[in-house]
Amino acid sequence: MERKRRNKIGKIVEKSRNGFLEDWEVEVLRRQVRSNSSLIDHYIYAIDLLANKERCPKDANTLAFLRGRLSVAMAENDTFRKVLWRHAQLEEAMRPVAGDEEAAFFLIRQIKSRKSALMAQLAMK
Repeated sequence: MERKRRNKIGKIVEKSRNGFLEDWEVEVLRRQVRSNSSLIDHYIYAIDLLANKERCPKDANTLAFLRGRLSVAMAENDTFRKVLWRHAQLEEAMRPVAGDEEAAFFLIRQIKSRKSALMAQLAMK
């Protein structure tokens, strides 16, 4: 099952290089970032418990394993966040800009732009 999930996510990342992501793909990436974030928190807690509180130098193999898994999860999250950020930038660039807009439409566009920037920031947390 892990292999199928990796292949699906790999296809999403490849597709993002070609253009826009679909709504369901964006949602999959956001869910993955959130689950990886909780996994990262768990690994940090476990490493802190073993290394600092329990002071278990004899269990160095377990610590090395946990640190390896932590670095993989962090690299995955960085990749997913970059893909989401690139998608947000592409969407922003494709929006049409009219020269003779009324002030209200200009303000609405600015609010939507700020909203998409905040969504990208939240995806990075």
